[in-house]
Amino acid sequence: MSTKGKLNPLDWDLGNVPPGLPWGGVDEAGRGAWAGPVVAACAVIDATAVQRWGHVLRSARDSKQLSPERREGIAAELKLVLPAWSVAMVDNLAIDRENILQATMEAMRQAVKGVALRPRMLLVDGDHAPGSGLPERLLVEGDRLSCAVACASILAKTHRDAMMRELDCTYPEYGFARHKGYGTPEHRAALKTSGACGIHRTSFGPVAFLQKHDISVRKAVMQDLDACGSVVELQAWVDTKLRPAYGVLKASWVEELRQLYGQRLAAFALEAS
Repeated sequence: MSTKGKLNPLDWDLGNVPPGLPWGGVDEAGRGAWAGPVVAACAVIDATAVQRWGHVLRSARDSKQLSPERREGIAAELKLVLPAWSVAMVDNLAIDRENILQATMEAMRQAVKGVALRPRMLLVDGDHAPGSGLPERLLVEGDRLSCAVACASILAKTHRDAMMRELDCTYPEYGFARHKGYGTPEHRAALKTSGACGIHRTSFGPVAFLQKHDISVRKAVMQDLDACGSVVELQAWVDTKLRPAYGVLKASWVEELRQLYGQRLAAFALEAS
């Protein structure tokens, strides 16, 4: 008989991880959102942390089962007691370029790479392996089963929520602080009124359907690209020109701009060689 839902997640981990070895959990937040980045976290636990801070680790649960206030409080504690943790993100431009699954796997790999203590085994939420280079065990609904994955779930969720609250100040018309970029009726209504903005995932069907294109913006962004005279200016162009305009650009226009950007970058590299 399955013990799922009966054991505390920490007890499940202790019964399924080789004793004496540090282990990690990986989870993501924002995979299904219409806007913003996908964020992944890696949380590492070892025997010392269990011995000293087991009472804190036992409070970790699937982040979706916790109130925002409780989730924030546990996240703050975890950052103090975990021997290592890391958060990584992949932005909406990369999501649209690669697809959300590949972007999620890349965020997970970055999060694992970022931890100061390398785990000997990785527990991964879901049914796709990120290919971290470590032994990986896939766990469907792992954030409810495993303590390490639950810790990662909390860290990823609180980090992304904070980012979306900050982005709400830049794009107040969308209500990102409330729905965090997910497809709520409020978000859909804002898209109908304002179209997509620079952090929307325009490859997602509902966003693409409501996106409003502006050819004059395309021309202005291309002119700014043509005016770039160095690699530094090219890099600044991505952040100050392309990203803010992204929501009103067709996918074919973005691809054209990417190709031109690559050509300019290659030309500057040749000049420097």
